[in-house]
Amino acid sequence: MKQAGLQSNVLNVNPRAPESDAYIKISGGFTLIRELIRHVWNDWALNVHTNGHNRKSWALALACGIAAQFGQDATVTLHSGLAPAYIRNGSDRRRRIIRLACELYRQIICVNEEIAATVAELGIPKDRIHIVPAFLPVEVPTPAMPPTVESWLQKHSPILAATMFFRPEYGFELLMRAVARLRHRYPGLGCVVMGGDEAPELAQAFVAVNRLGDVVLLAGDVDHELCLALMARSTVFVRPTLKDGDSISVREAVTLGVPVVASNVGTRPQGVLLFEPGDVDGLVNQLERAVEGVNEPKPM
Repeated sequence: MKQAGLQSNVLNVNPRAPESDAYIKISGGFTLIRELIRHVWNDWALNVHTNGHNRKSWALALACGIAAQFGQDATVTLHSGLAPAYIRNGSDRRRRIIRLACELYRQIICVNEEIAATVAELGIPKDRIHIVPAFLPVEVPTPAMPPTVESWLQKHSPILAATMFFRPEYGFELLMRAVARLRHRYPGLGCVVMGGDEAPELAQAFVAVNRLGDVVLLAGDVDHELCLALMARSTVFVRPTLKDGDSISVREAVTLGVPVVASNVGTRPQGVLLFEPGDVDGLVNQLERAVEGVNEPKPM
């Protein structure tokens, strides 16, 4: 939108988000309502990005959809691979609320076919449902690497990289089990995990108990440029999720030319090495394939 010369403001509803010039931080319901009113009354269009797999997500979609009725038409984008089960397995009341929320939007963007089919089952006309990956091509950025991170990178090879929250569906413990097995084959192995602002102490404890502190770097939340730079420096990017929509980070890694190993859920682009979700043997095998492929000499 910015490249097209259009104004674009981001309302960031994550209460743990740091202050930033890149977005307007929403600290609570009152701030959200205030900003929605301000933008809608000034003829801003709304594009709501949400996961679609919990009550908060649909409360947000409903609130923004109602606000949009006083301004321009709005669009909602549904991202989560958990959304289909949440919608289909919900009570009749939940499904009615979700349908009402969807009816408030001119377009419902779904990141894969399964989410689109689930929304259509609610009775939403198919001509209002579109399947579009929530992704834009990226280039390798060149931010200044923090000295501690650069030092860690220099000491490890091969390097696995992952982005995730520390929630069960992201497969953190599965990845750690694979790392524990691979370190015996690759003594210099390193695994950098970016993100995970939810319950980091549990992840730290899991790493400590399994004696992986010298192998695993929990980088925490990093800005997007540094995240891409770490991806580009890695040997393999890993997406060990149990559920997924259409992972932006997987598409970014593919665009950067980094080999990707990912669970066979949701939508995966061509060229990704797949393993069945939750299968540590399959994950280890595909990681070995990816690492050995990277290390093979390229034909002249």
